[in-house]
Amino acid sequence: MLNMQKLKFEYRIISGYIIIGGIWIVFSDKLLNYFIREPDLLTRIQTFKGWFYVLITAILFYSLLKSHLVKLRKAEQKAINSDRLKTAFLQNISHEIRTPMNSIVGFSDLLKDKKTSDIERTEYLELIGKSSEQLLNIVNEVLDISLIETGNTSVAKKRVNLNNLINEIYSLYEPLIKDDISFSSVKGLSDPLSLILTDAYKVRQTLNNLINNAIKFTDYGQIKFGYNLVNNELEFFVEDTGIGINPDFHLEIFDRFHKVGPENIKIYEGVGLGLAICKGNIDLLKGRIWLESEAGKGSKFFFTIPYEPVWEDETIKIKKTESVKNIDELRILVAEDDEINYLYIKEIFRETGAGIIRAVNGKEAVEICLNNNNIDIVLIDIKMPVMNGYEAIKRIREFRPNLPIIAQTAFALSNEMLKAFNAGCNDYISKPFKKEQLLAMVSKYKPSDKQ
Repeated sequence: MLNMQKLKFEYRIISGYIIIGGIWIVFSDKLLNYFIREPDLLTRIQTFKGWFYVLITAILFYSLLKSHLVKLRKAEQKAINSDRLKTAFLQNISHEIRTPMNSIVGFSDLLKDKKTSDIERTEYLELIGKSSEQLLNIVNEVLDISLIETGNTSVAKKRVNLNNLINEIYSLYEPLIKDDISFSSVKGLSDPLSLILTDAYKVRQTLNNLINNAIKFTDYGQIKFGYNLVNNELEFFVEDTGIGINPDFHLEIFDRFHKVGPENIKIYEGVGLGLAICKGNIDLLKGRIWLESEAGKGSKFFFTIPYEPVWEDETIKIKKTESVKNIDELRILVAEDDEINYLYIKEIFRETGAGIIRAVNGKEAVEICLNNNNIDIVLIDIKMPVMNGYEAIKRIREFRPNLPIIAQTAFALSNEMLKAFNAGCNDYISKPFKKEQLLAMVSKYKPSDKQ
């Protein structure tokens, strides 16, 4: 059977008209002849039936034509806008490429002059280097957006320490910030919780592009970036006190080849691809990107990615040969209601010389910490009677804010771990754990005065 979707629009209209008309004539005539025998009445009804068909088909064809014309007009407008943007892009990229090329060619030519001093040569080489980097950035942006647009880039998820990534980006940009601008970062999760599964390159590239824009458009005030965990998504932000963006441009600012406005093209360098690359990356990562900004009042860009924590494989990777600090002076509170688990933990610490105190429920753990200031570390099970581990950790934090608390839990692959960190624990170890793992974990939090 011929696929109607492959027919041209005009053929579909004609085919539909003929098919509907033929069905209407055949079946309506049969029905009328069956129920009506009087010739005059049959003639009048046939006339009304004809007008009814004309009216219905007129309404139907009007709807179809209108829908088709709307699509055509939208496509036409999109093509016009795309052509305008491409023209502006070609003009802009021609300017952006020629500017660094002019510096490279010009200063290279000056280096040939025998009258050029060593100081001048050094200065010219630095300028050539800067212009080369600028030219390379332009080429990279064009290649990146080409890969995104053609679908030739994919997501390569790997284990990433998000806090380390934020620290690296901060260290990279901190020396580039102007003296009149304060620069800061925010890390919304503790180090163990910041171990995630994502494409680090795409996240880094998105943050780099947004921070570069913030530096470019901010002369004084502050630039702040980081992330927080919001509704099981990682919500990143880059905030500045720069020139801001008029709300009219908030949607189209992420389009290819688009800049804030034509008045800014001569003031700020760039080919207008940075934010389009950001959007392409975040779309691939199944996230969202948006901004809050007003002209003259700074900008705050946001983007999200799914929060995919890595628990088991990224806990502490301990080998038997790894050295463990001496913990014989420590007093450890073990809050564990299961007798067999407690005996196992007690046996692990038997040869270390550490002092072990036991609590059989969360309430007892709180009372022991309250009455014993010499407790150095708390090893607490999450699931306990009377008072669970979450509540016990919160209570202990009220009067011992700096006491190291390690949660031992069987919930290493669920959101229960996140609840434990939000309650205030410093770290976690998932069941089942080995002797070397537990000793290394406790050793990690040995107080400095007992080293």
